[in-house]
Amino acid sequence: MSDWQPPDQGSDKFVPGEERAPVLRWLVGFLALAIVAGGAIWLVSKVVLPEKIPGKKPPLTQEASTTEPETPDTEKPQKPDTDAEAWVKALEKDTLEGYREYLKAFPKGDHAKDAQERINAYDNKAWATAQNRKTIAGYEDYLKDWPDGLHASKARELVKQMKDKLAAAKKDAAERAAREAADWAKAAGTNTVASYENYLRQHPAGKHEQDARDRIAALKASKADADAWAQAKAANTTSAYQQYVTSFPHGAHVAEAMAAMDRLRPKPGRTFKDCPDCPLMVSLPAGTATLGAARDDALARPNEKPARPVNFANMFAISVNEITFDDWQKCVNAGACPKINNDNGWGRGRRPVINVSWDEALKYTSWLSKISGFAYSLPSEAQWEYAARAGDTGVWIGGSKAALCAFANGASKETGLRWANTACTDPASDRTLPVGTLGPNKFGVRDIIGNVAEWTLDCNTLNLRDAPTDGRADQRGSCNQRVARGGSWFSGPNDLRYTARLILRRGDHNDFTGFRVVRKVGN
Repeated sequence: MSDWQPPDQGSDKFVPGEERAPVLRWLVGFLALAIVAGGAIWLVSKVVLPEKIPGKKPPLTQEASTTEPETPDTEKPQKPDTDAEAWVKALEKDTLEGYREYLKAFPKGDHAKDAQERINAYDNKAWATAQNRKTIAGYEDYLKDWPDGLHASKARELVKQMKDKLAAAKKDAAERAAREAADWAKAAGTNTVASYENYLRQHPAGKHEQDARDRIAALKASKADADAWAQAKAANTTSAYQQYVTSFPHGAHVAEAMAAMDRLRPKPGRTFKDCPDCPLMVSLPAGTATLGAARDDALARPNEKPARPVNFANMFAISVNEITFDDWQKCVNAGACPKINNDNGWGRGRRPVINVSWDEALKYTSWLSKISGFAYSLPSEAQWEYAARAGDTGVWIGGSKAALCAFANGASKETGLRWANTACTDPASDRTLPVGTLGPNKFGVRDIIGNVAEWTLDCNTLNLRDAPTDGRADQRGSCNQRVARGGSWFSGPNDLRYTARLILRRGDHNDFTGFRVVRKVGN
């Protein structure tokens, strides 16, 4: 275990001491090692201070141990961590907040660069998440956590771009929706195949696409129905409407066709109005009646004779009441009739219109024909007398002068006129009464005797010989003069007879003449 060797047996020399072990050299070696170790320890103590060794506390000096009494850890004041200690803690936490706490405490610390790199890694990870989301909310979430992050500027730029794009898209969508809504309203308002097809061309996948297709199908399916209905309306006859109903029993216009047939050929005695501004009408039955005065009628004048049978092969309708000021005003408002300024101070409204000439009355019937679609006119004398008699063959409505008072507003005893009907008392002895005040005849016609005389289509003739026997107006004689029938508020009993004829010039205006209207009831 050393360099010692026994003495050379072959040597004849003997050196004293060589047979002993090298103890001295061992002691010298150990001493040298001790000196080197001590120096190393001293050097380390000078380079690495105890307070810099992680987890080590410097030992208390004798002076400190004698001047500061030992206290429990909870009562000892906490000293700030050193750079190394703070970094160790950050590493132990290994969180974003841990590294941020380190940088906050040691912004220029030994490990600041490393801490910042780790924080940047978190930043980049958050940015990668935001980029994967590719949404405004994703980038805003990044900015919420990293307002000064590595990618904050880019995030704000992307948020702005996306919001601008979204706003533009919303604006474009709103404009397209508004445009589509307007196009649909136009198509629906027109309601034709062409209008809906135009909508579909402009908006093939629009909100109302299916509705448009359904309406096109319905319109095309009903084209034959519509064409047939148009033809029936153009003909405007009961047979044409009946043909439509027969061909299309479930057609879209069946109810209208039935109503049209009822208007054209209503049942006798039925009242109706062809339009809101039209007068109330009543349909009269077809039939034959003896009209004009009998040869032995002592009260009759020559122009009322002879009596003759008149055949009404078709029904016709006549207005229930005389045309009133209210009725006339509707025509005036439409610009079709002249304004009548003079009502004699009696009032207007439901009173019969007065101061109207024969020519002006024809303007009213023309206007009615236009707004109703039916042929209105003044009645012929035959139509008027047929409607007035309502099947009666006597002289006066009601059968006598006394009974006349319930149906006719004529000159009563209050007037003091020598021709007055003394059997009657009159609530308005010197003027007209509102229409419908007195009772109707058997056909439901009111005031056809008295109140105002009524214009007819007939010309003035000396008598009724050779007068038409089919209900048409007599256009012979002096046509500058026209016949008014029925007498008025100013008439006595003799002028309130069924057959009495009053001859007036066609342009006359007076306070005792008005009119009522008739219309044909179609086949």
